[in-house]
Amino acid sequence: MSSKNKSASDMANNMIAPDYRETHDLPPLPAGLSADSLLAGPVSNDGGRKPSFSALRDSSGGPKSPTKSVVINLPEEPPSKRSRTQPDAAPIGTVVNDISSSINQSDRIKAIDVAKRSFDHQIQLTHDREIAAGADVALCKHLALLLYRAQSEEMEREHHGAAAAAAASSLANKEGSRSTTPDPVDPDTVAGLVSEISNTCEVMEAIYRCSADAVASSFSKLGIELLPMLIKITNHEVRRRRDRAQGSSEGDQADPTADARDVILRKTTKMIGHFARVGSLTQPLAYHPGLLSCLRRVVACPMGLFPRECRLNALWIVANLACNAENMVMMACHPGLLETLVQPAFRPIEEEENDIGDIDLFMEALRSRDIAIRAVFNLSWAPENKLLLSEHANLVEALLRTLMYRTSSWGGFGRGVSGILLQSRKHAASALRNLAGAPRRNKTILCRQVANGTLLDKICDSARNDPDAEVREKAVATLNNLACSSTADDFVKRSGVLDILADTALLETDEGGQASHALRTLEKSIPEDDSSYSLLKPYLDKVTAAKEGSATEESA
Repeated sequence: MSSKNKSASDMANNMIAPDYRETHDLPPLPAGLSADSLLAGPVSNDGGRKPSFSALRDSSGGPKSPTKSVVINLPEEPPSKRSRTQPDAAPIGTVVNDISSSINQSDRIKAIDVAKRSFDHQIQLTHDREIAAGADVALCKHLALLLYRAQSEEMEREHHGAAAAAAASSLANKEGSRSTTPDPVDPDTVAGLVSEISNTCEVMEAIYRCSADAVASSFSKLGIELLPMLIKITNHEVRRRRDRAQGSSEGDQADPTADARDVILRKTTKMIGHFARVGSLTQPLAYHPGLLSCLRRVVACPMGLFPRECRLNALWIVANLACNAENMVMMACHPGLLETLVQPAFRPIEEEENDIGDIDLFMEALRSRDIAIRAVFNLSWAPENKLLLSEHANLVEALLRTLMYRTSSWGGFGRGVSGILLQSRKHAASALRNLAGAPRRNKTILCRQVANGTLLDKICDSARNDPDAEVREKAVATLNNLACSSTADDFVKRSGVLDILADTALLETDEGGQASHALRTLEKSIPEDDSSYSLLKPYLDKVTAAKEGSATEESA
């Protein structure tokens, strides 16, 4: 299996992982991109290096983009644990033909049942063959037929309701007058259609566990037809659930189609997620009318109305779309999207964890914050977004909360809590490093107004005490980016910040290191006759003396 196909398979497995409970290492960097170039990141306007977007291209050959932080490589399962096709699986061509030729309900149900038994597996190569045989096209047409039938039933139900209301009004106004109303829609018919749509979505999601190339090929054939259907289905369910929640009471009967509708939502969002894992599709997806608004509604939907997986799917899609440099500015400016990402990111999980009595609820909140922080990190790469994001106080504070959240009482249960916390801290530190490269006015706002003026103290604490070296390095890079003439006084008033810069500079072998650069920036920003310079000078002398002593030893 090629590395490209293996990556696509890994992503497909990640999309279908229940509740996103697993946490794994980030993928290898794209060719030509070093780890140092990402760790250094953008620095302040006083000098340094910024990432070259022209050098960044995703491994699928898609549009240019910075590091795809959301793409996760899962370890390949041993052969004994891989899902195989069912023993009674029918030949692919036969299944496709049966779906294409089924019109009446009994034939449709039979064809989809056979398709579920045949296509619900994890063998990527077989899914590629299913796509090549036209299973995607047949299922897309099948779904369109079912949606037409469902819409017709809904229109009939609305017509019946209007006619019944008119008849009641007529009887009230004219006693003894006769009126007729159409027969009500059979609830079993509606439930049957919902079940058919649910099963069809299950089969469609299964075949998209194919390779990235096959997904891209399928999307080029039918994406313009399928994507609007998926958006329409999801939007309809959002409205329906909100309306039912607002008008519900204790005496209301349970919805007999609830389970099937949950499956529909899980599978429609996963299908969009399969499209979003292909680099070349991230731009057309992001710019498709209505998709971002649909995803925003899913994320913003009140807890409990949706299956947990749907919110994670929607967040995951947004984060992956934000990897594309062509999408970053547009997405940051999309109405309500940034605020929707801040909602799960800003939630104080560290304060609530003792009150959350269920590990699954805690994991959902933790994973939601993790993916939302990734999305913000991806958006923070665009220079045009630094100003907008750095001025969003709750967003920056959410990044700081995540950066300081190192341990949890829910750790040690084998659910990967520590790994998720570490991953979140890495992305929060990276996002803060990027936002610290904003213009000077924004650097001042960050240092003095965000989190009651404690941003520098928290970044310093992370640089000193975080158990992960990468997080500490990014925290020092953030301090370097924040250092300028406008913030110099804020730095020198904090001995802890100067301590960490001096200690880190002593360990740097390169004169252009982040801590050394920050100290030089502060030295240039404060006149020697200024009283603040006396606070800085001991640290400068300490670093200079150590460097000179080291140089003397080397020359000897």
